[in-house]
Amino acid sequence: MANIVPYAFKGELMSGTHNFSAGGNTFFLALYTANPYSAASSTVYVTTNEVSSAGGSNYTAGGKQLQNQVVDSSTATTTVDFDNLTWGAATTGAATFGAAFAAIYNSTNANKIVVVLDFGGTKTATNGDFTIAFPNISTPANAILSLTSS
Repeated sequence: MANIVPYAFKGELMSGTHNFSAGGNTFFLALYTANPYSAASSTVYVTTNEVSSAGGSNYTAGGKQLQNQVVDSSTATTTVDFDNLTWGAATTGAATFGAAFAAIYNSTNANKIVVVLDFGGTKTATNGDFTIAFPNISTPANAILSLTSS
């Protein structure tokens, strides 16, 4: 499976539902053990298959807020970037959980889904750090979100 950009996101983007500029909307990233979303029906954040917050996992339902969003439109490809996220000793205490998917959602606008990320298998942390490292947008094709003009 691959990352999913929900069909609804495209229309929401064109209607101004999502503001990725600094000081714009607030976005969160939630983690999942299995994918609860599809491109056709995914519209809002759900808790189905979300990583458990029980048993000392140090994961909190709803995930974590993404910080320092940057929109770069200096090339033919416009990209969005965020700071990396870490669940672990420095933030919430040691993380102990596994996740196979993540969803970025807009908490400012009814928790609407932006993108579902497929990790290509379960990634785990056992009494350590679980980090989501966003790709460097200096190579636009690697960005987590990008729009290309032709």
